[in-house]
Amino acid sequence: MKVLLTGSTGYVGKLVCAGLGSRWDMVGVSAHADEAQGLFRCDLADAEQVKLLSQRVTPDVIIHAAGDKNLARCEASPVDAYMANVQTTINLAQHFPEARIIYISSDYVFPGDRGGYREDDPLGPVTVYGRTKACAELAGLTLSPNFYVLRLSALYDANATFLRFVRDSLTRGEAVNCFEDAYYSPTYYGDFLIVLERLVESQALSRRIYHACGQRISRYFFAKTFARAANLEQSLVHQASRVTEQASFLFADISLENTLTCESLDVSVGRHQEYLSFLEMNS
Repeated sequence: MKVLLTGSTGYVGKLVCAGLGSRWDMVGVSAHADEAQGLFRCDLADAEQVKLLSQRVTPDVIIHAAGDKNLARCEASPVDAYMANVQTTINLAQHFPEARIIYISSDYVFPGDRGGYREDDPLGPVTVYGRTKACAELAGLTLSPNFYVLRLSALYDANATFLRFVRDSLTRGEAVNCFEDAYYSPTYYGDFLIVLERLVESQALSRRIYHACGQRISRYFFAKTFARAANLEQSLVHQASRVTEQASFLFADISLENTLTCESLDVSVGRHQEYLSFLEMNS
C-alpha cells in the first residue's frame, strides 16, 4: 500500500513514521524536505505544486498531518493560518480524488465550554486555529467522498512538550503551576497509531469522523499523574486557575468522547497512569 504522509518532519509526522513507516510503502512530503533523503518537497498551499506532486506519486492513502498548530501564530496571522490549514487540504482533495485522505484534526474545532464532545456534535471553534481546522474538515468532507477526519486532543509521548516541562522542572526541584479548571482528553500516541492504522487499512469505513483521545482529566491531575508515574515529587505540582491566570487558549472543558470510534473500529483505550508509567520505564 502506497501512503503519502504530509508534514512528515513535524511532531505528528515523526511519530507516524516511527510507529507505522515500515508497515506500508510510505513517503513523506514537506515544504522544506530534502529530496535526496527520499522525501517530496512541495508547498501544499500552492495548487500548482500539488498538481505536479500528483503527477509524481499516486498514493492509495494520504495522511494529512501538515499545518500550522501554533495557536498564537494563527491568531496573529489568520491568512497564513488559512493557507496552512485550509488551502492545503483543499488542494489535496482536488488533486488526489482517488486517494483516501485521513485528515489529522483537533479538539479545538469545539468551543470548550462543556466537554465530552462526540464525533457527530456540532462544531463551534472560538480561535483562529480552531476555525481553520473546522473549515478544513468541512471543505474536505464536501470535496471528496474519500475524505476522513481524525481528531486528536493533546498528543503525547515521552518527548511531548508538557511532559518534558513537568519532568525538567520537578527534577530541578522547581514547582509547576497547572490548571485544575482546564479539562481535556490527552491522546496517547500509541492509541493514535492504532486508530490511524485501522483507518488506513480498513476496506470499508462506516463513519467519516473519528476521535483518538484518552480519558477526561484536568491539566493539574495529568501533571500529578505523570509525577507519580515518574517517581517525582508530586507536592511540587501546584493548583492554578485558568481564570485568575488569564490563560490564553485554554478552555473550561474541551475533552473529546470516542465511543462511536471505539465501536466502529473495534478499539479501546487505556488509562493515563498506565501509559505514563510505560513511557517512563522505556525512556
